Amino acid sequence: MDNRYAVFLDIDNTLMSGGKIPEKNIEAIKKAREQGNFVFVNTARSYAFIPEILKDDELLDGYVAGIGTDLRLNGKQIFSCPLTREELKFIGSLFINDTREVAFEGEEKMIWINPEPRRGQVEYYLNSPDDFDTVYKDFRISKLYINGQLTEKEKEILSEDYIVYQHENYAEFVKKGYGKAVGMKMMTENLGIPKENCIAMGDSANDTDMLLEAGISVAMGNAIPEIKKLSTYTSCDAADGGVADALQKFVLKETVTV
Repeated sequence: MDNRYAVFLDIDNTLMSGGKIPEKNIEAIKKAREQGNFVFVNTARSYAFIPEILKDDELLDGYVAGIGTDLRLNGKQIFSCPLTREELKFIGSLFINDTREVAFEGEEKMIWINPEPRRGQVEYYLNSPDDFDTVYKDFRISKLYINGQLTEKEKEILSEDYIVYQHENYAEFVKKGYGKAVGMKMMTENLGIPKENCIAMGDSANDTDMLLEAGISVAMGNAIPEIKKLSTYTSCDAADGGVADALQKFVLKETVTV
């Protein structure tokens, strides 16, 4: 029987806090991997939007990015399902004149509509939905991000073909049939890790499906109440090394100071 674990970590307010990875988390992840376990980021962010500090093969075994649409293991992409040009043009037509910040999150690049306050850091802008037939025809886009609240009409239109996550200050959506749980399951099946040895850690609503799918689910101490209720274990806050605390409890075979 394979006694190795596969650990899947949300990024914001789980693995990282305030834009930094607590040193306790780094130490615990390295020890978990040294003992033969696998550690992945499982994030709503597309691969292009993952912080560079996390694109380090010495820290992680890979990534489930773009809400389960882009899987990478040991530096190689093993699965990808980008949005089609027709889908991108349709979405572009909905938001091209929007005053909110909108991002087409890609595997390698980001395309923006009205990217305040990021202007000056943004390389690619959408001037027309038809740009996806010309200048951006080769861009592989995983998901969409909108800074702000979607209208009920927008939710109604999008929910026909997409899974929509409306957070307090932003919204994001991805093709139906995908999600953090779907990507996590594909990765564990690829590795031959049983469900009972699959650990997921998160803090917000878009972590729900992966937490329910995992054999062991961990909520950060700073997680929303709904996430704490459905989780196997509630760790300490992300800023205090919540990932390290959970790794010590469920994975590590030696003491880690947390």
